[in-house]
Amino acid sequence: MNKIVFVILQAALQMAGSISLRFIKPNVLVLEVSNLSSFEVLLHCEEQYKGEEIYWERNGESISQTGNFITVIIDGLHGGNFTCHRPNRDLLNYTLLLVHPVEFPKGVLIQSSDREFISCTARNYNGQFHCSWKWHQERIQRAVVYFTAIRNSSPINCTLDSDMSGLICIDKDYCQYSEESRSIKLTLFVRNLYRLEEHHRTFLIQDIVKPDKVSITKIQDDVFEWHPPETWSSPCSFFPLSYEVKVVPNNHSCDYTGSRVEKNETNETHYKVKFKKAYTFCVRAQDPLTKKVWGDWSHHHQRKDQHTSEK
Repeated sequence: MNKIVFVILQAALQMAGSISLRFIKPNVLVLEVSNLSSFEVLLHCEEQYKGEEIYWERNGESISQTGNFITVIIDGLHGGNFTCHRPNRDLLNYTLLLVHPVEFPKGVLIQSSDREFISCTARNYNGQFHCSWKWHQERIQRAVVYFTAIRNSSPINCTLDSDMSGLICIDKDYCQYSEESRSIKLTLFVRNLYRLEEHHRTFLIQDIVKPDKVSITKIQDDVFEWHPPETWSSPCSFFPLSYEVKVVPNNHSCDYTGSRVEKNETNETHYKVKFKKAYTFCVRAQDPLTKKVWGDWSHHHQRKDQHTSEK
């Protein structure tokens, strides 16, 4: 059994091997381990309660240890919420002790198709962006523990989505008309029960800009017109858009790559289709200066006897 001695006021304590303790925010202590052995951790209620009669609970249940300092055993991923009380059960303090298995595969969040655990997009260059993640479906006691976004040592204001699956952030110091030279660094701590995971994402807004869907506004004799998304930055002369136009056989999605596909890239906002049979017209936008992310498709199903529009 390894033994870790912990003083509550310390921010971090580096131990032999790859074992350490650190706070990630007040009252939340992380035990970082390279294996799932048993460890002893010394907890401290609070200096101001020295000499008082103090009782402890672990996850709401009384434990035998008493006093201002107690030693608890952490087995594997079995951390806990430790609270200290007066004899009348008045709460004095608490420590949420989480276990972070640093060399284990991630198991709380799942990777997206681009092999990232956190995906970030911006609709334009106004400094606002959204980052999202996907929880493992079997992690039902999940929670976001802490998050922060920083650029050039300055914090960026972020708000957690109501479903705990994303953040919306706004960099109020960001200037959309100047060159972006410093990256945003996002840190996210999530847990399932008492297992903690740490995730990071570093990016520039210009690399995550994904224009919203365009609006197809005019259809006449196989001629289509559209406009830039209403959410796109202006003026258009400073923030141009390029478009990918795609015509696929009817009843196929815009991602269809088979035969009889008409495909073009253009800076224009109109297009005449050459298809003679029923088809689906698709268009999406991209920032031509960065060429990073395409927006989602807008589409229109065109039949030769009638037509209906879907965006």
